[in-house]
Amino acid sequence: MLSPPIEGHHVVSKRMIEAAIRAGIDAHVMTIERDAKIVGIPQNWTVLNLKKKSRRYVRFSPSLFSAVDELRASLSISSSAKFSDCDLIHVLNVTKEVYVFAHKLMRVKKPLLLHFYHSQYVLTDDIFFIRNMALRFGLFGRVIDNYALTANVSLSKFMVERLGVDPERVHYVPYPIDTDMFKPLNAKRNLREKHGLPSDQPVVAYVGSLHPARGVSILIRSFRNVLSRFPRALLYISHPHHNGEEAYETHLHELIKNSKLQKSVLIVGPSAHIEEVYNLADIVVLPFQRPYWIDPPLVLLEAMSSGAAVVATSVGAINEVANDHENAVFTKAGDPRILAKNIIELIENPSERHKIGQKARETIVQNYSYNVVGNKLLEIYDFILNHLD
Repeated sequence: MLSPPIEGHHVVSKRMIEAAIRAGIDAHVMTIERDAKIVGIPQNWTVLNLKKKSRRYVRFSPSLFSAVDELRASLSISSSAKFSDCDLIHVLNVTKEVYVFAHKLMRVKKPLLLHFYHSQYVLTDDIFFIRNMALRFGLFGRVIDNYALTANVSLSKFMVERLGVDPERVHYVPYPIDTDMFKPLNAKRNLREKHGLPSDQPVVAYVGSLHPARGVSILIRSFRNVLSRFPRALLYISHPHHNGEEAYETHLHELIKNSKLQKSVLIVGPSAHIEEVYNLADIVVLPFQRPYWIDPPLVLLEAMSSGAAVVATSVGAINEVANDHENAVFTKAGDPRILAKNIIELIENPSERHKIGQKARETIVQNYSYNVVGNKLLEIYDFILNHLD
């Protein structure tokens, strides 16, 4: 597992490993994570230490040096994997194109299972330019001893039906959710007191990146209409600190100020106990404007597992998880008026919120728990190893 970027790739990767180990799989994890204290690397993982980057080269040619650095990392991991006693290499990192090249260059005679967390809808994004080409030229799922694993059904179908990949080389498994951690806590009043929030006001929560694709500005604009019906409602926004998102946060603070919502919208940093945020809110809103780099969104599955009543747009693979007015409420992307209407209707109907939250919890426990995903992984590993030439 190489160093992943933002948007939960590292969280998903760790949970996938945990689910596999719980299923009885003898997993040996190799990584080049540079700061074990920050990312919480377990002691039994093999951390391959590479020499530090040259600041001079990074300063003058960051893109080129980044590619060279990824190649060095991939060569280091593939070299270690070549001489290990593993039967299958499950690649969780996001620089799979580089790793496949290193794997072949080092002549590693072990099958690859290349894991994709996104859907095909983001392949036009700049960061996926190389991946888009690699997919279309058949690098994944066509090369001998090369298998693909997707986190949503839509990408599996895309690879088989549009790219002509052998169906036996494309597999699907959702990423796992720790349902013991993300669960209904039934302590809303205490949690609000702990987080300094009023216990007698409607609280709407948003969790995640402030990237414009996440629709946070649409949510803030919708809140003026929410306040016209519930003047004491509060919008609570908890977001991680991502490099490059400072401008987004500044823009949102300006929007809040210009809309005179300073007393009704609270933007805070990351929470060490994000499961508490899902539980203290009356409603969790995820107004995605388009699919993003993890599809379906990790926060959607966490909130549903926590028994939250979620209002979300049905973009990308979200509709593979949720059904409108069954285990979530769908709203129209980019329309603050309709979003406000959906929020107001749920605030007014506690029994509907409870019913949706219960069904959401059932959905995640039945389809996304560690036990379920771990056993599916075991089946996929067995299938690959039993079909080797």
